[in-house]
Amino acid sequence: MNTSLSDIRNALQSQDEETRRSALQSLRGRPLQETREPLFSAMGDGSWRVRKEAVDVFVAADPDEGAIEALLELLRNQDNAGLRNSAAEAVAKLGTRAAAPLNRLTGDRDEDVRKFVIDAMGLIASPEFAPALLSALHDPDVNVAAAAAEHLGNIGGTTTVPDLIRAVVNNDSVLFRFSALAALGKLSSHVPVPDEIIRLAEQDILRKVVYDCLGSIGDESVVPMVLQGFLSRQRSSRGAAVNAWYRIFSRSSATARKDLEESLRGMPADDVVPMLIELFDPQETALAEAVTVLLGIIGDMRGAETLLAAFDSERLSGSALASLKRLGSRAMNALIALYPQAPETARCAICTVVGELAHRPGGDMVREALHDPSSLVRKAGVAAVGRLGLTDSIPDIASLLDDTDMEVRKAVIACFQALALIDRPAIQAVAIRLGEADQPEQRRDAVILHAALGDGEPLTLLVKDADPGVRQAAVASIGKLRFAAAAGILLIALVDEDPEVRIAAVEALGEVGGNEAVDHLKYALNDEDTWVRCAVLRSIAHIDKSEAFPAIRSVVADADGLLMITCLELLEGIGNREAMELVEAALESRDKEIVTLALSILARQGGEWVTTHAERLMGHANAEARSGWARVIAGLPAGLARQLLSRAVLRERNDQVKTYIQGLLEGIA
Repeated sequence: MNTSLSDIRNALQSQDEETRRSALQSLRGRPLQETREPLFSAMGDGSWRVRKEAVDVFVAADPDEGAIEALLELLRNQDNAGLRNSAAEAVAKLGTRAAAPLNRLTGDRDEDVRKFVIDAMGLIASPEFAPALLSALHDPDVNVAAAAAEHLGNIGGTTTVPDLIRAVVNNDSVLFRFSALAALGKLSSHVPVPDEIIRLAEQDILRKVVYDCLGSIGDESVVPMVLQGFLSRQRSSRGAAVNAWYRIFSRSSATARKDLEESLRGMPADDVVPMLIELFDPQETALAEAVTVLLGIIGDMRGAETLLAAFDSERLSGSALASLKRLGSRAMNALIALYPQAPETARCAICTVVGELAHRPGGDMVREALHDPSSLVRKAGVAAVGRLGLTDSIPDIASLLDDTDMEVRKAVIACFQALALIDRPAIQAVAIRLGEADQPEQRRDAVILHAALGDGEPLTLLVKDADPGVRQAAVASIGKLRFAAAAGILLIALVDEDPEVRIAAVEALGEVGGNEAVDHLKYALNDEDTWVRCAVLRSIAHIDKSEAFPAIRSVVADADGLLMITCLELLEGIGNREAMELVEAALESRDKEIVTLALSILARQGGEWVTTHAERLMGHANAEARSGWARVIAGLPAGLARQLLSRAVLRERNDQVKTYIQGLLEGIA
């Protein structure tokens, strides 16, 4: 590759694009005073790849203010649009480093330069430029003023809203007003909106942005004008008006909402309802949500199908359900009538809505759904049966225990859990049959149902199942039921061959509680599995914190990894002096994660505790612990932190730690 500056200049004259781009790459790392001229020349190259490389090399050179001013002079070039665009791109990449030169050029005599400068500020999008952009709202060139308004909207912030409002009122340029109103539509400061702005909705070209603006900054007083927008000829204006009404409604008080609902219902339904239905598009999420809510408020049956489509959207389902509830039983009957011809997702949604609203006249339809060819519909039908309490469907649902779709099978068990409260004998019969099944999965389902029924005796048999997953589920359920024989069964499970079963037994004993459970759990501290031992400590702490400390002390000396982390977490919960002494001892660990956790726990003891123990811990034998503790001390009030760290740096003998502490000292204000 050519390396001399002369060779690079020659290469930049090559007809080959890649040669020119490679030549620019070789300028990296050279002083900018040598490379500035060829870089500026390359920014006007005919190839966008070469121009981009020139911009990247210039920015990477970390130009000073003088170089940035020279770059900005390229904006005056009237003959090469690529050069001007490259200069603007470079300025944007420099960000706030270019602030001072950009601010100076906002008063340049050339309106094209001012426009480029304002656009560059907008690309950087720093609040630092807000004052300059506010001043530019009054620029004599409408393009500059409009650009300033647009970028104020992009930068955000509420302090600029009054200035933008005044500018809209005072500047009658349509271009400026369009940009300023659009900017207000992106802000959210709620202030009185002058009539001069509200009346601008009478102009076709400004109508949409006026509604956007009113939705962002308006209050209930602007609603009459917003409602007029519902009947606008332009779809975009109608959508903006609907969005604006909903935004105002969403931030209003409960009392104001009632008035807004009445005013909405006072609109001609034959005009408004078809308009809302036509506007609904799940891809336009904000507008779709507004339409969904408004259809519920209006309460017109013609909106039922649209609400059904909204319910099919995860984002809109909650709003759709609330709106369907407002429509009441008439809407449910209309949806049920649609069911036979509805597509798969709609059938699924209808079943779900009927279940959610507990609409019992939909029972026949739900029963039909249990035999639908679609697994999604079958699942929705099963869930609806559970919500409606249709116990006569238990045999049909039981046949779905062998369904090919796992989600359907899960829904069946959830349904049976709900029906167990209504028809106990029927669900008991299902649970017994599942408990005798060949498949472990079905025997686990039997555990779930017996637990829902509160049947302890069948669970005691399933604790002895050949499958560890079944045993684990049974043990966990027994712990929750807490029947008389539970403790004895759990003690047997403590010595199960499978560690997951033993963990379930430990956790269940923690729920059962009592001194006897603690005594048995102490023996389990000798378990060969670390996860079991961790569970034991947590269960003892759950039953009796006073018993937890001796248990922790008995294992902490030899603990490491997960067991040590569990000990530390529990010691923090105990929080007494003896517990903190054990936490301090963990600072000797070679495990970085353990040292870090111990330091965090000690730091959370509070400023007074940290101050009291600061110097002793700064003399800790573990260098990593001293560094971490210095970081904790640096978080104390500045004067105290400086005092303690100054003493620490004098006594420190490890050069690396000493340098780290000195850095912390320099960073204290």
